[in-house]
Amino acid sequence: MSEIAVWKNKNGRVLSEETISDLVGKYDTPLFVIVRDSIIRNFRAFKKYFPGVEPFYAVKANPHPSIVQVLHEEGSSFDVASKNEIELALRCGVSPGNLIFANTIKRKKGIRFAKEMGVSLFTFDNDNEIGKMASIFPGAEVLLRLKTASEGSRINLSYKFGAEEQEAMELLRKARGAGLRPVGFSFHVGSPCHNPHNYTVTLQVVENLVSEAAAEGFELKVVDIGGGFPLHLTRDENPVESVESMAEAVFPHLSECMRRGIRVIAEPGRCLVGSACVLITKVIGKARRSGRYWYYLDDGIYGTFSAVPFDKATFDFHTFHRDVPLEPCVLAGPTCDSLDVIAEDVLIPPLELDDKIIVEDIGAYSWASATAFNGFEKPTVVLV
Repeated sequence: MSEIAVWKNKNGRVLSEETISDLVGKYDTPLFVIVRDSIIRNFRAFKKYFPGVEPFYAVKANPHPSIVQVLHEEGSSFDVASKNEIELALRCGVSPGNLIFANTIKRKKGIRFAKEMGVSLFTFDNDNEIGKMASIFPGAEVLLRLKTASEGSRINLSYKFGAEEQEAMELLRKARGAGLRPVGFSFHVGSPCHNPHNYTVTLQVVENLVSEAAAEGFELKVVDIGGGFPLHLTRDENPVESVESMAEAVFPHLSECMRRGIRVIAEPGRCLVGSACVLITKVIGKARRSGRYWYYLDDGIYGTFSAVPFDKATFDFHTFHRDVPLEPCVLAGPTCDSLDVIAEDVLIPPLELDDKIIVEDIGAYSWASATAFNGFEKPTVVLV
């Protein structure tokens, strides 16, 4: 728990107390604030630390049109997973050639729409997907997604996706035989990843497979290293938990790939938007239960704090109270579901009705998965 006069997160100044109060006065709460300069700073930092690697923003992290528009203006490409995400990107002016349909299990109508719109790069990881894509979009360019180690990652995406190394060549052969055009490999080491070894081990597997495939006449010229990059940009007290330190460990291997003429792309999501958004919520109820206060907020697990169950996220909670003793409490959401508990044993100053709570680093996998359960609308979103 911290107390603030000028609001800062780990990447620098974001919002002043006066700005927060003005925004709440204009829009009320819950309020989800997207800070344009933070998105731009994060994107440019990624380009700096991974020079030559093409970023395809993972729209799933936060699909708000303002974010897509800002990143498009900065020159980002986009990782999309559905017809709706393709439509969103196209509405924001993104060229179909700057999209990768990176969901390995696609709806047929999504493939048809992608073909109609000119999206031509897809991923797959199984032979059933080969038949589906080939029947709708013969000639499509495809990347084979590989299973990876996910040690040190909070979310293990290889639990659900990715072909085994030993089946890779047979899948490439089947894709080519079905009329698709295998052009490379993709993988995802889990998110957020704090173990660069996951990347380096998988890149060695990819290098071996590219050589093996070349012997059979495949020209594989694309490697998609996925996402999973840490939330913050520069090293702090824990040197592995930053994009900068991850790049120091991983980029030399990517540089070697590019030196050999391989196009390297990435799918950053969390590291571009996670620290660029702030939630402002307020106390709408207060009760004493089992010796501690429960504060009920106007946003909860079914709203922006959906990041807690779905992304296994934890957050810091800040107030404008200063020089006040902290007390352990429970923070709960507004719905009638008893599962709607945001956090327990939170140290926070005593609060009253309408007191504001500010939550940083909540831009990724939060607003994106918020619902309107029990009739509580999603937070208002404002770009500043």
